[in-house]
Amino acid sequence: MLSFYKKEKEKKKNVHHWPLYLAAVFFILADIVAASYFIFEEYYSNKIYPGVSLGQIQLGGKTADEANAIMEARLNDLNQSGVQFAYDQEVATITPIITSFNGDIALQVINLNTDETVKGAMAVGRSQGAYANFKQQAAALLRGYKILADIYLDSEQIKRMLVDSFGQFAAPPADARLYATTSDLFGQKRVILAVAAEKMGYDIDYDQGILQLQNKLENLEISPIVLSAAKGYPTIKKNEAEPLAAVAQKLLDKSDLTLAYAGKKWPVPKDQAAAWFTVLRATGTGQTMLGLDESKFQDFLDKTAAPQIEVPPADARFQIINGKVVQFNQSASGHKIDLEQTYKNLQTSFLAGGGNTVDIAMATVTSEISNEATNNLGITELVGEGHSNFSLSPKNRIHNIGVGAAAMNGLLIPPGTEFSTDKALGEVTAATGYLPEMTIMGDKTVPQEGGGLCQIGTTMFRAALASGFPITARQAHSYRVVYYEPAGTDATIYQPWPDLRFINDSKNYILIQTHISGNDLYFDFWGTKDGRVVEQSDPTIYNITKPQPTKYTETLSLPLGQKKCTERAHNGADAFFDYKVTYPDGTVKQKRFTSHYVPWREVCLIGVTQLSSTSTPAVIPTP
Repeated sequence: MLSFYKKEKEKKKNVHHWPLYLAAVFFILADIVAASYFIFEEYYSNKIYPGVSLGQIQLGGKTADEANAIMEARLNDLNQSGVQFAYDQEVATITPIITSFNGDIALQVINLNTDETVKGAMAVGRSQGAYANFKQQAAALLRGYKILADIYLDSEQIKRMLVDSFGQFAAPPADARLYATTSDLFGQKRVILAVAAEKMGYDIDYDQGILQLQNKLENLEISPIVLSAAKGYPTIKKNEAEPLAAVAQKLLDKSDLTLAYAGKKWPVPKDQAAAWFTVLRATGTGQTMLGLDESKFQDFLDKTAAPQIEVPPADARFQIINGKVVQFNQSASGHKIDLEQTYKNLQTSFLAGGGNTVDIAMATVTSEISNEATNNLGITELVGEGHSNFSLSPKNRIHNIGVGAAAMNGLLIPPGTEFSTDKALGEVTAATGYLPEMTIMGDKTVPQEGGGLCQIGTTMFRAALASGFPITARQAHSYRVVYYEPAGTDATIYQPWPDLRFINDSKNYILIQTHISGNDLYFDFWGTKDGRVVEQSDPTIYNITKPQPTKYTETLSLPLGQKKCTERAHNGADAFFDYKVTYPDGTVKQKRFTSHYVPWREVCLIGVTQLSSTSTPAVIPTP
């Protein structure tokens, strides 16, 4: 009986110890895991977690600075080599920067934001709750976690460059259309409408190519892109257009079309009126109908009636003479053709009713700044001044700076409004007085008007800062240019983008007064000071990066061995300055303006007698 009891007691004793052993093992393992995770977190406290990658680039274990350096190196390669597009044995190179030979025009059509990309990599496993962060870290470690680069593409500009390179290969589909012929029977000329048959075609898929570019660059891949073409089908057939051609012919034969306004008349030649007829497909019903081409009609108005009857509005402009504001341009309302109403008149009078006289409708256009609005301008003192120097500028550039400065002189900025530098400059063409400058687009050189206008943008930027106005849009140049030193205080402009914009948040008008003294450009902002205090630090310039070695391109246009350099070398750098405005009511607004300048290598042409098998002919640009 005692031995049985002893055995039962030993059995119970053994049963009670196993849970304790298991619990002890569990807590020991938990401590080891917790300690390991603590060590893991400590090690990666300022590093990207393992398993995180960008394309084929492994970023795990890298600090933010190390990851940034890797991306900057890849970006520098992209800036220098560009991305190749190919179609039907034709090859074109798109580089991130469209640049001019003297460095004044430098538009960034592809931009990698390395800072935001690195932030995205660092955020993996850190941006959520504790449990979600742990799951993301584990997933990255076990399966990998791919991030995408923060890429900006100027798709419209890139598409224009692709169309310029490959447009000759496209054959878009053509709908059946009306066209005019002239017959001469017994000395009587008659315009006859006929129908051209529809045609199949194909279009190069530029949008798909740009999408491929976006996808590749998001993974920092710069391999060539082969463009594809898609079949295009016409939407209007010849048998649908023929009955409408007969209707149009009757209208054409019935009357001599004339446009009229205020006793003036502009006869429309028969062949011109015939060219306006077009075949459309009605929305909803899908039936074909006879229409008139509005763009051709507008073109006729622009060339005939508009120059005689349109009067543009004029804003009041002012000038500072001997410290006093004087008016040198009175405001005036203008008159402009109301295209929409005139086109309706054309449809109802001619197309629907067969009438031969169409009235041109006019609309009054008022000036934005009238004489009445200038009575209490509040222009009493100099509010802020911007200055820049354009020494060593070539002749065309100096000319353009003068034209741009004159366009700005005397402009008034109403209180509470946003000022756009691009809009204020208006059209930048040869017709408005600007001279061309050769620019590099991929592997081509093309003339572009407006070299020197970034001097306007930069000086305007500095004047707006000195006046304490909020800057709403500003982009630094792609690389450092001597005209805009010190680095970090420049602003590039190019129509329609990038633009320099700021808000006149004062209670009074601001008058822009420009003047040039030698090689110095000044923008003076006149108004009334409201007590705001502006503080601006000197620029901090860092991360100086040397460019790659000189790139040589063979050309048959130079004597053997002769060298002509088209692009100068620039060091890369980063810059920033701090800006603070304290308002009279104690409100403080602060902003740090940052700039990133890419390193840019020298590019030279070298004369040869025969191109190597891998070279294409290079053209010497006109200075």
